[in-house]
Amino acid sequence: MRGKVEQLTKSKTGKSWRVLISGTWYGANFDSRIDSQLGKIVDFEFDDGKYGPWLETWGPDLTPSAPIPQAPVAPPGQSSGGDRFYMPFVSNVVAHGIAAGVIKTPADINQWAKAAHDVAVALDAL
Repeated sequence: MRGKVEQLTKSKTGKSWRVLISGTWYGANFDSRIDSQLGKIVDFEFDDGKYGPWLETWGPDLTPSAPIPQAPVAPPGQSSGGDRFYMPFVSNVVAHGIAAGVIKTPADINQWAKAAHDVAVALDAL
């Protein structure tokens, strides 16, 4: 089965997990490490045991997600028509500046973002 781990609490006895997966409660052993999947989709198998539905095995959901639609890219030498084509470039420049320790304040971010924007727009106009 497949479902989202919505909630996780200790059982009344404190000896196991109570796991809410897509609206149904299951029991699970502490060593199952299901607590690391809170908020994530998992593939799992369960058994109706002595204490109700009990997780036997689980793993992260490996179902491929739908591809993210990509915005059309303008041909070289043509303007992109205001679709903010420069945003990934600006984001990467700022992120690398932060990682390198050169960008330290919001004012630095503003200056670097404006400069990266100006470069991208100028290059697009060539």
